[in-house]
Formats: sequence, C-alpha cells, structure tokens
Amino acid sequence: MSNPILQVIHVKKYFPVEKSFFEKLLTKQLHFVKAVDDVTFEVYESEVFGLVGESGCGKSTLGRLIVRLLEPTDGKIIYKGIDITHMKEKELRPLRKEIQIIFQDPYTSLNPKMKIGDIVGHPLEIHGIAKGEEKKKFVFEILEKVGLTPPEEFYNRYPHELSSGQRQRVAIARALMLKPRLI
Repeated sequence: MSNPILQVIHVKKYFPVEKSFFEKLLTKQLHFVKAVDDVTFEVYESEVFGLVGESGCGKSTLGRLIVRLLEPTDGKIIYKGIDITHMKEKELRPLRKEIQIIFQDPYTSLNPKMKIGDIVGHPLEIHGIAKGEEKKKFVFEILEKVGLTPPEEFYNRYPHELSSGQRQRVAIARALMLKPRLI
C-alpha cells in the first residue's frame, strides 16, 4: 500500500472557558472545552474518507485544524510526509492550493459583500494564477461543472440572492478552483 496523503496523529484542540472577573479572582484553575480529543486517522490518495458524528462533536473543528485555520493543542498533522502542524503562514501558502475545505454551512463562509464570480475566482488571484478575463473564463468553467448554469447568470450575483443549495455549489466551486489533492 502507498503512503498516506494525510496523517492525523493524536490531534487535540482544547478551547479555554472564559471566566467572569470574580471567578478569575476566586480560582486559578483553568477549564477547557475539549472540541477535538485525541483523534488519529490516515487518508490515502484517491480514497474517500468519511468523518461522521453528531452535531457539536468536533468535525468542523477537526477540518479547520487540518487546513490549519486553527492551531492544534497537541498532536501532529502530516501532509504528504511533511509535518504541517506548526508551519508558519508563509510556509502554508503553497499547501493551501492543495488542501481545501468545504464548510457545512456555506452562507457563513461566503463573504456577503463579494459577488459569486469574485468569491470563486479569489483563490486564482491569491495564488497568482489568473486575473481579469482569464479568471472569469476559469470561474465560468467551474460554475458549469458544479451545476450553476448558465454561469453568466450567477457570476455577478451575491450569496443572499442564491438558494442554500446554490450557495453550497458556490462553496464547492471555490474549493475545486485550485484543483486540490485533498478536500
């Protein structure tokens, strides 16, 4: 069997519980919410890996940890044999083209002040891949692939003008735009 593309090894994410002013004076003990507690798994190239669980069990937090939107409390995240657990933002930038996330609730992850064409095409500009008409061409292609047709009809619309299913397709299009190796 080949090497895994992703290894999540004993990953933990604990968030400190905020105390009131008086609680801080009376006790020194810190309390934490254990959002992710000792999770380990591997994902192989071309494998479909499903992470399921009840609401609030830490699936989204784990996704944010893997794409490094959050810093783990403990454990390791290894992508293609490279430990990315504590990589700096500058080092992570090239990896962000390869690792994408599709959030469960697209409405909260889509900037309400940006048009769909800009939301989907923004990764192309960030990574210096395309601008202007070339970016627009790529955006039209990916909008068609995710079923937002005709793409011209969606390009200049805002997220609030779409149904929840259409917003989810926009989130998928944005994640697929850079042709990631891991979603």
